[in-house]
Amino acid sequence: MFTGSEPAVHFPTHLGSTVHNDRYTVLRKLGEGVTATTWLMRDESISDSKYVAAKILTAEATLDIDKGVVRKLEFLKEIAKNAEECDDEGFEHLPILSDSFTVSSSTLFSTSVSALRRSAPTKSLPVYMVRNILYMVLQALDALHSLDIIHTDVKLDNILFSNTLYSLDNEMENFLAAYPAETDGDSPKSQPIPHRWTYKTNAFQAELMTVALVDLGHAPKVILWSDIGPKIDIWAIRCLTFELLVGHWLFDPVDAQPDWGVEDDHLVKMMELTGQKFPDAMLAHAKERDKYFDKSGNLIRIPDLVPVKLENAMANYKIPGLTENDIGLAADFIRDCLKFDYKERASAKELIEHPFLKNKVFSC
Repeated sequence: MFTGSEPAVHFPTHLGSTVHNDRYTVLRKLGEGVTATTWLMRDESISDSKYVAAKILTAEATLDIDKGVVRKLEFLKEIAKNAEECDDEGFEHLPILSDSFTVSSSTLFSTSVSALRRSAPTKSLPVYMVRNILYMVLQALDALHSLDIIHTDVKLDNILFSNTLYSLDNEMENFLAAYPAETDGDSPKSQPIPHRWTYKTNAFQAELMTVALVDLGHAPKVILWSDIGPKIDIWAIRCLTFELLVGHWLFDPVDAQPDWGVEDDHLVKMMELTGQKFPDAMLAHAKERDKYFDKSGNLIRIPDLVPVKLENAMANYKIPGLTENDIGLAADFIRDCLKFDYKERASAKELIEHPFLKNKVFSC
């Protein structure tokens, strides 16, 4: 983290410069977000496994505790401590902090699952690949939830492939020599580390894929434990599953009618695709309940629902290779994530054991 006085200003890192008493050398920019830039750095204090990803926050992000970026370091320290002490595979799919000072360094990753999905003609990935990715993400969530940490921003952009292509130091050195850092004027360009996977990667090769759930910038800590806490993350899993399998959003609301808006359409799609009504207890705590629902819990502006089975919604996209059996298992898996009543929603540990992820008959 960089603590400065000017808001919304990125730390002026230059290629070849060093940080933390010359321990880390800046090699290239891996990516840039609103609140931070991520850099590939070489740890000059060790002889092996010396390449790390270092995230430098803006002054504004560092100072704004409400955004959760300060707590992120606390969470990374807790994950690193437990990864060392616990024999839990879930920690293999989370970023592991290796050092922290004014810049925090951690595991080096490649590009996102989102980028791979978007590269496919159907904007979807093969079912065997989806199973592997979801399994590892759920392992990561199970590990996080065991520490009472809720991610709250589970999305494909925050699921990164591991750096397996250049995992050895000599491999990384050869790669950097062949593909040196590029600049746009004086500013380094973003150049993430590539991986070997494509949307055409077969089932046998896909078994070697590893991913990690990153970006704990919005993660909160559960103080007064409640099931609804970690199950917020489970709600997000249902969207990932649908999007990965068919290349479209599960709920894609529109604002095309004079009598209702995009929020109304979002609510009606949720009810039509799940066959559920929002529980009275949930509506009782909703600040804008009366804006959308009548006293019986029916939508005011769209009272007539047209139920749609998840199986039909998935089959309508006619994704090559997605069989009827795959669709049936996936739809059942998504329904376990889609329970409006959080008490009925599956946990990460329970979803890991779901037949959709356990089933291997249709993955080859």
